Amino acid sequence: MRSYLKRITGYTGFIILILTGFLCEGKVLFAQQGSFLDQSSLRPLTAGGSIGFSASAYAVDGIENRRSPAVVQANANMNFSVFGLRSGLNLNYSTDDTGLRQNMNNLSFNATRKWLNVQAGDVNSKLSQYGLNGTTIRGGYIRMEPGNFLLELTGGRSQRAVRPSSESGFRQPAFEQWAAGGKIGYGNPSSTYFHLSSFYAIDEKLSITDSNIEITPRENLTLTPDFQIDIFKGRLTIGSEVTASIYTRDLNSGSFSLEEGGVPRFFSSFYTPRSSSRINYAGTASANLNLDLFNLGLGYERIQPGFRSLGRGRVRDDQEKILINPALRLFNNRLNISSNIALGRDNLMNNRIQTQRNSTINNNVQVVFSETINLNIVYGLILNNITSEAVNDEIPGSGHSQISHNLLLQPGFTFRGDTYTHNISITGGYLTIESKFDSQNQTPNRSFSSTSITSALNYTITLPSGMSVSSSANYLINQSGDLDLQNLGFNLGSSYSFFDRKLSVSANAGFSNNSSERENTTGNSTTNKLQQLSGSLNSSYRLTGKDSFSITIRTRSNRVIQGGGRQFSELEGTFQYQRRF
Repeated sequence: MRSYLKRITGYTGFIILILTGFLCEGKVLFAQQGSFLDQSSLRPLTAGGSIGFSASAYAVDGIENRRSPAVVQANANMNFSVFGLRSGLNLNYSTDDTGLRQNMNNLSFNATRKWLNVQAGDVNSKLSQYGLNGTTIRGGYIRMEPGNFLLELTGGRSQRAVRPSSESGFRQPAFEQWAAGGKIGYGNPSSTYFHLSSFYAIDEKLSITDSNIEITPRENLTLTPDFQIDIFKGRLTIGSEVTASIYTRDLNSGSFSLEEGGVPRFFSSFYTPRSSSRINYAGTASANLNLDLFNLGLGYERIQPGFRSLGRGRVRDDQEKILINPALRLFNNRLNISSNIALGRDNLMNNRIQTQRNSTINNNVQVVFSETINLNIVYGLILNNITSEAVNDEIPGSGHSQISHNLLLQPGFTFRGDTYTHNISITGGYLTIESKFDSQNQTPNRSFSSTSITSALNYTITLPSGMSVSSSANYLINQSGDLDLQNLGFNLGSSYSFFDRKLSVSANAGFSNNSSERENTTGNSTTNKLQQLSGSLNSSYRLTGKDSFSITIRTRSNRVIQGGGRQFSELEGTFQYQRRF
C-alpha cells in the first residue's frame, strides 16, 4: 500500500512540476494575450526580513530569580520567493543557555493564476470538518475552481517516523504515515452547492521495527458528502455534512472476507477490512432562516462512539448536540436580542455506566438609547447532570448535578466634544454555582456552592494632541464553601506621542489588595492579606521607516499585611532594536 501511495504522491508531484513549468513558461506562451506574470501571483524575486538585538536586565529581592540577571539576544531572518518558490533563513542567538540556532526547513511553493492554485511543501488544507481538517501534509496540493466547479487534490507524507527513545521528555513513538485526499463539487459556496470529498491515510509498518513498542500501525479511509441549498434568495438555507470513516486500529490484525464484515464489495480494490476495522460516522445538519427583523439558526451534531479520523486531531466521540440560535432586531437595530442554546448528551448507545447531559443558554440584549448611552445585558445558564445507569438492577456509581447562573450588566457612556472624547463603562456581575453529588452507598451526599459579585469602572479620555489617559477600578467578593475572598484594585495609565508620532511613551501604575479568610474544622478562621504594586514605562522611537528601538521598564512588589506569604520585589528592563528590509 505504501508503494501505491508513493506512486500517488509522485504523480501529484509530477503534475505540480508540469504545472509549475507551465506557469513559469507562460510568459512566453501567452505573450500575445498579455503578460502572464501580471495575471498570476508569480513574481521573479521578492525578499524581505529583519535583524534585531535586545538586552535585558533583571533583579529580584525576597524570592529566587525567575530568569537570568542579564540576557542578550540577537536574531536575523530572511524570507524570499522566486517564481512562487518560497524559503527563508532564521538565525537566533541568546546568552540564556541556548547558543546559536538556525532553521532552514521551510521550503515551500505557492502559485495562483486565475482559478488555479498550486502548492508544494508543507500544505495544510481542509476538505471536510471530520475528514481532512488540520493535518499537515508534506507533499503537494492543487485547487482548481473554474466557474462553479471545484476540484482539490493533495497527497504526501502526513507523519514522520519517531523511533522509541529513553531520553527525558520523549512522548510517544510514531510510524511514518502517508496520506492522500481529494474533493470535487459544483455550486456557489455562499448559496447552493454539493461537494464530495475523501481522505486516505496509512502507517508504514516497516518504518519502526522495534517489537516492544505499544503502538500499532493504522489505516483510515473517510468519505464525506456535504451540501447546502439556498431557498428564497438567501432567506432560508439548509445544509448537511456527514463523514463515514473506516478505521483500522492494527494493520497486523487478521483480514476477513467482505461477506463476514458486511463491507461493500468495491472497497476490496483499495481497502482490506480486518478484525480491528470499524465503520463509524460523524456529521452535522443545519437550517438558517434570515428575515429582515428575525433570524433563526437550527443545528444538530452527532459523533458516533468510536469515531476516528487520521485527518484531524483527537475528536471527542460519543456525543450529540442540538443548537438553537434565535435573534431579533428592532427599532432600526437600536434593540438587539439574541440567544444561543446548546443541548448535549453522551452515552448514545446506552452502554456506559454514566450519562452526562448538559444545557447551555446564553442570552444577550443590546440597547442603544442614543449616541451617548448604550446598555448590554448578558445572562447565562449552565445545567450539567451526570446520572448513573442501572447494571443488573443496581446503580454502581454516583450522580452529579450542577447549575450556574451568570448575570452581567454593562452600561456605557460616550461624550464627544470638539477637542476631546470621554468613554465611561460600568460593569456589574453576579455568578452563582451550585453542585450536588449523589452517592448510592452509605456515605452522605455532598454539596458545594459558590457566589461571586464583581464590579468595575473604566474611564478614558482622548485629547486631539494624541494624549490619552485611562483609569479603572474593580472590586470582587467571592464565597466558596468555607473560603471568603475579597479583591480591590486600581489602575492608572497614560500615553502620548511626540515628533509627529515618531516617539511614543506610555506609563502604567497599578495597586491591588487581596484578602482571604478560611474557616477550619475547629471553628477558627485564618486570614491572609496581601498588597501588590506594579508599574511599567514603555517608549518606542521610529528612527526611519525601517529602523526602530524601544525601552521597557517593569516593576512589581508584593507585601504581606497579615498571615502567611512571601514579600518580594522585582525590577526588569529591556532595550530592543529592530531593522526591517
